[in-house]
Formats: sequence, C-alpha cells, structure tokens
Amino acid sequence: MPIKLFTRIRRHAAISTGNFESLFNKIKISSLPIAISRLLEEINKPEPELEQIGRLIGALPEISAQVLKTVNSSLFQLRSPVLSIQHAVSLLGLDHIRSITLSFAAVKAVPRPKDALFDHQAFWGDSLLRALVARNFARAHCPEHCDDAFTAMLIADVALPMLLNNWSEYYQPVVREWHSCGERLSEIEHRHFGWNHAQAGAWILHRWKFPEQLICFVGIHNSRPELAAELELEQTIALPLMIASMLPSSLPRMDERASAFVEAAMTWFSFAPDELAGLMEDVEEGFFEIHELMGLCQVGKQPVLEAVNGILTDRVS
Repeated sequence: MPIKLFTRIRRHAAISTGNFESLFNKIKISSLPIAISRLLEEINKPEPELEQIGRLIGALPEISAQVLKTVNSSLFQLRSPVLSIQHAVSLLGLDHIRSITLSFAAVKAVPRPKDALFDHQAFWGDSLLRALVARNFARAHCPEHCDDAFTAMLIADVALPMLLNNWSEYYQPVVREWHSCGERLSEIEHRHFGWNHAQAGAWILHRWKFPEQLICFVGIHNSRPELAAELELEQTIALPLMIASMLPSSLPRMDERASAFVEAAMTWFSFAPDELAGLMEDVEEGFFEIHELMGLCQVGKQPVLEAVNGILTDRVS
C-alpha cells in the first residue's frame, strides 16, 4: 500500500472516531511558555503569594502591558493611573489576573489559517461577544465565577482554526455547509465525524495544562442546556456558557439562531425582554472597550448584536 494512501486512511480513521491523540499527533501544539505555566501554577495554589505573582507577571512584558492597560481602562474608573504590577495585581484580584493570563496565552497560541473560509476578525469578534454574554449571564446566575465564564467562552472554539489549518481536506466541507445554513456548527460536525470542536478544544487545552475545571466546561459548552441539570451543574458556569454559545456567528445565516438564543436566554434565566435588551447593551459597550485591551479584532459593524436587538425591540414594543 502506498505510504501516502496509508497515511490518508489513518487520518480518516482519526477524524471518524474522534481519536484526538492520533488526529493531532503530527500537528505541533506547543505547550504554554514556561513563564506563563509558572504564573498559572502560582495563581492556582490554595494560598498564592501576591508578591510572587507580581514578580512572575513582571517577567512577561506583554502580559504586564495587558494587566496595566486593563486596570487603567475606563472599566475601573480610577482617579489616578496605576504604574506598578504589584498595585495592579492587588486591585484586579487573582480571578481577573488568571483570566487575563489564560486569555492572552490562548489568543497568542491559536494559528491564523490562510484559508478563504476563515475570517480572523470575525472569529475573534464572535468569540469576544459570546465571552461577554457568558460573563453577564454568570453575573446573574453565579456571580463569583464571572471571570471563569468569560475566559472559557473566549477560548471555547480554539480547535476550529487548528482543524481548518491542518485538516482542511475534511473540515472545509463542514465549514462550507455551516456557512450555507442556519444549523449549529457542532450539529454538522456530529453528523460528519461523531464529535465536535468543543471536545477537540478540551483536548488541546489539556495539552496546554489549563485548569481541569475550565477544560471540562469548554468541552461541554455547546451542549444542550438540559445537560447542565442532568450533570447537576445548574449553579455553575455551564449554563451561561451553553446559552451564550447559542449566539449566532457573524458569518452564516443568523435569523433563526438569533431567535433561538433569545428564547433560551429568556427561558433559562427568566429574563424579561427589556432585561435581556439591557444586558445586550452592556455587552455592546464592553465589546468596544475590551477589543482594544485584548487586541482581538477591529471595531466594526456587529451584525449579531443587530439581529438580537432587532428581535428584542419587537418583543419590548
């Protein structure tokens, strides 16, 4: 049997079974930089030392800049600027520092496919919008875990560009089908492969040694909301993630998806139309603030928000 044909068959077997060890065995998925791993290790200790965290952040120029930008942004409305990392750490708190670190590490590690089907700006714009929605849902549902909800949702689709970049032969038809219909990407993936990009993303995050709890939530983020009750996760970020993941992408047709998102948010969180409309206004304001802090995408028209707001406007009136 020719080597190329044998390799192709093995690749097809990996795709069909969801054997991610085999699927990604020839894809270079680098570990997080040692300095970031040390920082996360310290943050995740039962009793982390703030001074040590400050020193570790100080050794990472890009994260240091991110931390200072965040604490000095209009989000915190401080009277005078913060100039030291130690002061910033004490003001932001460990949860926010962990969120910034994990988000920054994931964004930098995700490839940028040279594929006409992949829109880098739209991908991170969609990810940021869903992350902000998840955080706002978590504020109403489990307020102590807002930062975890934001981080998990921001990086939940990390596998999508990796699959498109390295397995375009198999994944391009899936993405094309997704662009041409209103169906969820995960449903199309299940039909083609028997698994979805959330499961693949959890495997990648495990390789990066992200916190296990965060990995588990990413792995089920696009599951049906009823699963949260079945797994007794009603009071965790699982439900905010599951509902936020229903927010449509800016790329495929979105009318039906936007309606399904509105219905789910109102049903599962008991939001009235005007309450959900106010939450989405907060999301829009946060988007224009945070996109600059994280350097994820350019500001532009957000058709997803327009679609959702149009539905809510009709309901309020």
